[in-house]
Amino acid sequence: MIAEGPGTSTSVVRAFDVLERIALAGEDGITLGQLAATIPTAKSTTHRYVATLLALGVVRRDDFARLRLGYKLVELAGVLLDGDDVRSAAAPILNDLAGRTGETVHLGVIADQEIVYIAKIESPHSVRLVSRIGARVPFYCSAMGKAVLAHFDGQQLQDALAIPRSARTDHTIVEQGALLAELQRIRTVGVSLDDEENEIGVRCIGAAVVVGGEPAAAISVSAPEVRMSHERCAELTPHMIAAAGEIARRLGRARMHAPASTHTR
Repeated sequence: MIAEGPGTSTSVVRAFDVLERIALAGEDGITLGQLAATIPTAKSTTHRYVATLLALGVVRRDDFARLRLGYKLVELAGVLLDGDDVRSAAAPILNDLAGRTGETVHLGVIADQEIVYIAKIESPHSVRLVSRIGARVPFYCSAMGKAVLAHFDGQQLQDALAIPRSARTDHTIVEQGALLAELQRIRTVGVSLDDEENEIGVRCIGAAVVVGGEPAAAISVSAPEVRMSHERCAELTPHMIAAAGEIARRLGRARMHAPASTHTR
């Protein structure tokens, strides 16, 4: 649950907690009774929140009376993504990279010490990767995350390294010294590698999109390890660096020429 603090609305925080619990229920959904049992408030309060969320369209009931996220969220997410400057700047470059590699291409941004996918172009191959826009991956075991992490320093890096790391696979780098050495390697070669560290059988190459000296986003090309050999990753390295650099240039220009915000009293 989101932490409540000065200036926050308890009702909004708790309503969002209800949304997150419904989201975490996944494809099976959740009954109102099950939901109420997981929330440390009066059942009548939970019922009131759910009734309001249903009326707003951000929650829906399926044919079995189980609660699921509502389609209003898809509408809101669409508006967000359509207006996102990073996604707009990257779109033609991602398409070119997907055509060049024939593999799955992702674009991600930093969100609360993780990477969240905001764009994905599927591989035309029959064997594809399971990922979705909106999914989150940790910094330390993903190609996009490590590419971003390599551009952190000082307190920003310390804060990121302070987050507990668990081994997703036998290949995950969790020991801090080894991870720092990996970040130095990324700085030297310009690309990162998820070498089956997040999921066995999947290898990804990534690069950070750096604007004004700060990582604004990251890109990756992912494939089953049988198609994404270490040799192929080496071949893709200059293309990844060029793609990330071009996105950075387009994003920098877009932000430079963005209209100044106006405030009405």
